[in-house]
Amino acid sequence: MKRLRIIATLLTLAASLPALPAAAQDTALQQGEYEGVRYLSGGVSLDEREQLFFTAAEYNLKLLFAEKGGSYLADTEVVVTARDGRKVLEVIAQGPFVFARLPAGDYRVAATSAGKQQVRDARLTAKGQRQMAFYW
Repeated sequence: MKRLRIIATLLTLAASLPALPAAAQDTALQQGEYEGVRYLSGGVSLDEREQLFFTAAEYNLKLLFAEKGGSYLADTEVVVTARDGRKVLEVIAQGPFVFARLPAGDYRVAATSAGKQQVRDARLTAKGQRQMAFYW
């Protein structure tokens, strides 16, 4: 009985959520594909952040860019390379977030903001999401 109440509550909540436009058409979100890798970038406005997080489970890499004081950054250059050095993603972030769907494996993520680059290694799995924050 308790399980049915929980399910009914969840269904009611889901029905009350605003519908996400197909491919985030009504916002400034940048959605694309690079070498077969799907990505989504943005998050400048509250609406964009809501849409990003609504679809977050579809991506296994989440990147955040901000100043050390906490202010979000945009226009961050992102380059992700595979273990063999092959570039698998290159994008200029349209906001503080970049989400990407990459095959499971080991990658190097380079993020450049205002001419200063940070590089980190990331191991991605087929399930779950690796989150990385870059602060300047």
